Amino acid sequence: MKSLRIAVQMDPIEKMIVSHDTSLALMVEAQSRGHEIWWFTPNDVFYDTGVVKARAHRVSVSLDESKHYETLETAVRALNEFDVVLVRQDPPFDMGYVSNTYLLELVNTLLINPPRGIRNITEKMSILQFPELTPTTWVGRDTEALEAFAKRFDQVVLKILFMMGGEGVIKLAAGDPEFKKKARAFLSAAGREPILAQEFLPAVSGGDKRVFVLNGEPFAALKRLPKAGDFRANLAVGGQAAAGELDDDDRAIAAAVAPLLKREGIVFAGLDVIAGKLIEINVTSPTLAQELKRLSGLDLPKAFWDRVERML
Repeated sequence: MKSLRIAVQMDPIEKMIVSHDTSLALMVEAQSRGHEIWWFTPNDVFYDTGVVKARAHRVSVSLDESKHYETLETAVRALNEFDVVLVRQDPPFDMGYVSNTYLLELVNTLLINPPRGIRNITEKMSILQFPELTPTTWVGRDTEALEAFAKRFDQVVLKILFMMGGEGVIKLAAGDPEFKKKARAFLSAAGREPILAQEFLPAVSGGDKRVFVLNGEPFAALKRLPKAGDFRANLAVGGQAAAGELDDDDRAIAAAVAPLLKREGIVFAGLDVIAGKLIEINVTSPTLAQELKRLSGLDLPKAFWDRVERML
């Protein structure tokens, strides 16, 4: 494989949590293969007279917490000049995020994950295509309908659709006398968007799973355990990663979702699963690759680049 020029659209490199960041791990692996590494943020991208460009930074990267990157060069580059562009900035998936995907669609190079696929697979909403795989789910803004849905269960989880890391997620008891008041406050926090409600799955106390999918095939699984007193297992809100293994439910879910992922060109996805139920399809910036390697010895960045290099 010849040396590739690789760019990563992501959040600012100086804000990375070195021991956890999957984008950094992907960059380090690419560099180890002799590839040239650049990065830029969505705010660095612009369209000028038929060409999409970015003010990009060529870097040397490492997993050394004392100095994880060194800037070698900064230049405005046409994105068509790169062999591969990884699209890995974090949500919120707002109109700024969407507008950026339209710009990236004009770039004639290999984009992973492709901007159209990222736009089409909204992480919490796309599970609605698989009702047989998910917890019982409701989406809307009508508080009367929401309360009627909640009364079918002891507890429900409410989610703002386009946030991440456990943000914008609460649990309400269906019998709470202030249910409507709390639901209206939650809807207000969501702005004009609908919210998602699901039956609460008590099995989450034992953790959820992140199922890593590469080119539509399940690669590995990792458990996430919630901290005491919380039902959310996201690491960003105090959850802890633990070793996990793919089981038959994980493989069945991955097989069911694979046609959608392949149709949209998704190379790297993370499926969130609780007790054999599909919760989310993560395609914007799937994480936990470093935790997977530490806990299970499985090298997702290596497997990722093996697949990408075969695509070129």
